[in-house]
Amino acid sequence: MGFQRRRPGRGFIHTTNSAQIRNGRRMEPHDRMGSGVQVRGGSVMLNSIFRKWLAASVAISFAILLVLTVTVSWLVQRDYYRQGLKQLEEHAKAVEQTYVQLREGNIKMTEFRKEVKRLEQEHGVMISILGKKVKYLKGDLYEVGVRPDIKSWVVSVNEGNRIERIAKFRKQDKAKMLIVGVPLMKNNQIIASAFIYSPAADVKEIAAPIRRSIWLMALACAGPLILLLWFATRRMVRPIRRMGEAAAAIAGGDFTSRVEIRGDDEVARLGSSFNEMAERMELVEEQRRRLIMEISHELRTPLTSIRGTLQAMSDGILTKQEQSEFVALSLEETLRLGKLIDNIHELSAFEEHRIDFEFKKADLTELVDQTVQQFRPKAEAMGMMIRTDGDMEKSLFVHADPSRIKQVLVNLIGNALEHNKKGTTVVVRLQGQSHKVRLTVQDNGQGIAGEHLPHLFERLYKAESSRTFKGSGLGLTISRHIVLAHGGMITAESELGKGTQIHVELPLVRR
Repeated sequence: MGFQRRRPGRGFIHTTNSAQIRNGRRMEPHDRMGSGVQVRGGSVMLNSIFRKWLAASVAISFAILLVLTVTVSWLVQRDYYRQGLKQLEEHAKAVEQTYVQLREGNIKMTEFRKEVKRLEQEHGVMISILGKKVKYLKGDLYEVGVRPDIKSWVVSVNEGNRIERIAKFRKQDKAKMLIVGVPLMKNNQIIASAFIYSPAADVKEIAAPIRRSIWLMALACAGPLILLLWFATRRMVRPIRRMGEAAAAIAGGDFTSRVEIRGDDEVARLGSSFNEMAERMELVEEQRRRLIMEISHELRTPLTSIRGTLQAMSDGILTKQEQSEFVALSLEETLRLGKLIDNIHELSAFEEHRIDFEFKKADLTELVDQTVQQFRPKAEAMGMMIRTDGDMEKSLFVHADPSRIKQVLVNLIGNALEHNKKGTTVVVRLQGQSHKVRLTVQDNGQGIAGEHLPHLFERLYKAESSRTFKGSGLGLTISRHIVLAHGGMITAESELGKGTQIHVELPLVRR
């Protein structure tokens, strides 16, 4: 409702929206969006999103190129090592065949050594043979054999295992060695270990041309890629920018602003949700304005009557009988004014879900009978008739708050009596169905035009002129909230000259 402040010396109330007042000052539409940040069509925030998105896209693209380069280098290195070890395996087989000839006496030791040297020179490898009993060739491996890892290689081969290693012989070495170790057998016993090894070339130098080619291609594609990312990012951010502009327009008070929806992706669904929100806000704003106007009108009538009475009494222009009549009229107006204010507070509590209900098993038949008996004297005094109909002879139980359901009955029956002329018959009908009970308040009075029925349960809505229409226009709205809180529904049927029917359906509770 906002803050209400009465200006000194004035007879009306000035209403200000509470959202427009902060820290003792009135806020204008352009600075309601946030504290210290002014948005001009959403461009500041969304341009930042555009830049971040573009930068992220470019960074991801270069990261992909970097990963591609590293992957290619690793694949080149792996294939190179595999080929090198495969070649060493072939040389190892040649050493084994030569040793078999030595073992069978086909060649002598000097010839064996010459053949091993020939293998070393022709293929650019180094061969070391370490025997348990006979040391054929010592070489570099023997000289550094004191290293624990190399000793473990020798032990592993002496146990009959073939090994493949990519490692350094010396800690100070920069290049790795490709090493293959095989056992040499005699009479099913291992008498020596043969190691064939060669320096591994610098794989980085081998992969350098490939990496260079990848980066040259990346640089050649960088311009078109960035341009493509710029257009793609701009296209993606454009709907968000439009939503920002629409949001700024709504913040400035233009609730008719909408965004154009294209496609069926997440952004399109976001735009659809935004438009639905804007429509609801426009409806709420329209209801708020109408509520303020209608409340002002409802308050002005009794206040004018009371002020006129007080002014006349102050001027001494009324007789005692007139004073008595005007005082009675003013008292009636104050009671109506108090009831209106109470209904507004109650409706606000319903809309903010601050109403507590005391649900229990209640006999709806008994509630209807009690309420009808309560209204019967008033109906007779107004020249009307009220009666019950339907399943009134059996108990129909509902899970409800009896006081709130009776409030609905009082509102519906009271409206039927107050808004019709003398001679009208009001019928309250109960009908028990399989899973629900249907309560109908029907009259054969003047009825309501069809264009007013969709708005009948809106707050402060009146089908007739407020000058001839009694009540606050909140009873049906409050009744709708009560029925919905009980899991039911309320509807209306009417036709001019033939009367009105209000139907309430509530879940039925079996005994």
